[in-house]
Amino acid sequence: MKKRGKILKDEKAISPIVSTVLLIMIVIVIALIIIFWARGFVSEVIEKDIGGNPKRVNEYCNEVELLGNINEDNSFGFENIGNVPLYGFSLKLTELSTVKSEIISFTENANVNPGFGVNLDSSYDSGIKGYDMYEEVVVIPILLGKAEGGTKQFQCPEENGVVI
Repeated sequence: MKKRGKILKDEKAISPIVSTVLLIMIVIVIALIIIFWARGFVSEVIEKDIGGNPKRVNEYCNEVELLGNINEDNSFGFENIGNVPLYGFSLKLTELSTVKSEIISFTENANVNPGFGVNLDSSYDSGIKGYDMYEEVVVIPILLGKAEGGTKQFQCPEENGVVI
């Protein structure tokens, strides 16, 4: 008969070392599962460095300043009057209550630098009509930043765009 509270030598049990190793391995596996699961919720950080001041690229969107213009020949465009170079832009064209978006990007060496502008007409892109054909034209900036895999484009929110 066994007495309570005493362990007899002929009983088998897991050694404390083996149980500790198993617990540590279970914790590591659970931690890896949580890390891989959470990666889907965290977006990739894209940074931009202007004048030795690195920030997340979305913070530079607030510093973009564009001035829209309409020419006598019914073409339209904008001038970059801020300090942030544009990699490209997205046009949101509203025509007869239909919204059409068009992304226009440049090469890395052909940005719309501060002080320069772009004039948009049919010679620039065959899908662009005269300004009077649209109810509203919005130019939304696209910036270029650095991410883990190299350089990436970032389209600013529409609120950072300019209505021409």
